[in-house]
Amino acid sequence: MLNRAAKRPLVPLALIFSFGICCARFITVNFTTAFIFAAISALLSFLLLKRKTGFDISLFFLILFFAAAFFSNARILPGRHISKIAAYKYNGSYTVRGNIQTRPFFKNNTASFILKAKEVCSDKKVYNTCGNILVYIRLRKDLPRASFGVKNLDYADEVILSGNIRGRSWIKGSLRRDHREYLRDRGIYCVMRIENPALIIKTKSNKGLSLKLLASGLKGKFEGIIFKRLPYIPAVILDAMILGEKRNIPLPVRNSMSRTGSVHILVVSGFHVALAVFAVTLFLKLFRIPRALRLFICAPAIIIYCLMTGASTPAVRATVMAIALIYAPLLKREADIYNSLALAAIAILLARPSQLFDPGFQLSFASVISIAYLYPRMRRIFPERALRIKYASFLFNGFLVSFSAWLGTAGLIAYYFKLVSPVAVLTNIFVVPLASLAVLCGFSMILMEFICPRFVPLFASSSEFMVSILLNTNAFMARLPGACFYLP
Repeated sequence: MLNRAAKRPLVPLALIFSFGICCARFITVNFTTAFIFAAISALLSFLLLKRKTGFDISLFFLILFFAAAFFSNARILPGRHISKIAAYKYNGSYTVRGNIQTRPFFKNNTASFILKAKEVCSDKKVYNTCGNILVYIRLRKDLPRASFGVKNLDYADEVILSGNIRGRSWIKGSLRRDHREYLRDRGIYCVMRIENPALIIKTKSNKGLSLKLLASGLKGKFEGIIFKRLPYIPAVILDAMILGEKRNIPLPVRNSMSRTGSVHILVVSGFHVALAVFAVTLFLKLFRIPRALRLFICAPAIIIYCLMTGASTPAVRATVMAIALIYAPLLKREADIYNSLALAAIAILLARPSQLFDPGFQLSFASVISIAYLYPRMRRIFPERALRIKYASFLFNGFLVSFSAWLGTAGLIAYYFKLVSPVAVLTNIFVVPLASLAVLCGFSMILMEFICPRFVPLFASSSEFMVSILLNTNAFMARLPGACFYLP
């Protein structure tokens, strides 16, 4: 056990850090208390540096109380936070100045985006503020010029908005659970509704250089290619699988995939990051870039792709793991999936400790851990000679991977969504390869648009065909008797 901990030092660190966050959440440890105990533990660690047992115990409590203090501090909103200012009036009218944090999303004559507030004006008083606001704008046919101006807004633009703001109590009582989780994950405690788009004033454009600005621009171009070359339904499915944009997916399709346990294919994960690494590496090889330099260029490329997909928990996990696995040999370290997984967990929790209690975080890590741990052990049960037939081996290995992931996530899905899907194991054997081929064709279609547009229709037709088979296969599985059942 000690040897394993020495080879994988990040694993116990991630576990203790997570345990400290849980203690702060469920025992309600305040920041001051946790910080004092963390300081005492740090002092004891220094004094017991030469005593292994005492040092290990004091280090354990140092990490534990530091995590508790870190989580408690993250939950404290500053006094000038927009949610605290907006709390004084229910559904009050405010004027807010800030920067757009996401590319505007248009659907059903409504535009929406996240605004990072800088100043707020209420009752003729101006306050410096901070925090994110989810903004909804109704596009009106009687004001076409103003609505057209909204469509010209983009990421990082500075704007002045006037409208009604509703706070945390309204969000808890009026929005669906998945929508509330979406807002919570992005630190959003207020919703602003603007009925008149003429009340929007754009003061500065999105000038400058940054990875996020570059990622936003690339995402817009890639989405333009996808929707230009494909019909609407295949386009929205491919948009979700490649760029992580799931808001356009029709509700029947989403419900069908939830019933069969295949909704995870709409989430950007390790396979997508691996494809991005492969595409960048192949492109750099064409220009005879040295291997060491290629590896260093890969990291920014992967980070940009992660930002393009919205930096969801699975995408961040896959990105951190990919960077760790790529650079481990350069640092003369053995690449280890458990160490890289622990590093990804620590990175995500340091950025947003509340992610530990998010179902997406738990499902993402549970699926990878269960596949890494259970699959090789189940594979050893069967002799090699029993799986010499090529296609039988492929199907059986696919079954074991799917079964391992199902075992690791079935309990969490049943707990959070009250859903048990026995057909998920069978569905994923067929759906996951189809989704992989669709994503591969989609990436190729986008790449060919820049390199050789003549071949784009070929990859577009292939992508449409793969998505069509995928949806029909999933729909067939969803109609099987006992495909899924809901818990009370």
